[in-house]
Amino acid sequence: MKCPVCRATYQPGQASPACRRCGADLTALIQIHDRALWHYRQAIAHLKAAAYLDAQTHIQQALALNSRDATFYALAGQIWAIQGNWQAAIEAWKQAQRLDRSNQNAADCLKLLAVVAQAT
Repeated sequence: MKCPVCRATYQPGQASPACRRCGADLTALIQIHDRALWHYRQAIAHLKAAAYLDAQTHIQQALALNSRDATFYALAGQIWAIQGNWQAAIEAWKQAQRLDRSNQNAADCLKLLAVVAQAT
């Protein structure tokens, strides 16, 4: 997460919620970030329990709070693929790769789809 004032990277676990460079109060941003992570973890829990609609609701909430996290998009792609919404899954995986070229989960899912498409 970056400070909106000076763009310094905030390191989780800092003693203070203030930006280390400019001193801006990052409390609200930290709360939003933490809430997005909570929704992400809830999505995983619901996915493991095969509660796909609940998982989808939580991952959409996580994305609404933080649309710059590639892992959120990768999970969203998996949830949509399980539900048969392939177009949304593909778009989510592509967005994950745009945000983070090294996101192996999204890359593997897109490669698998390409192999399946060639086999049919």
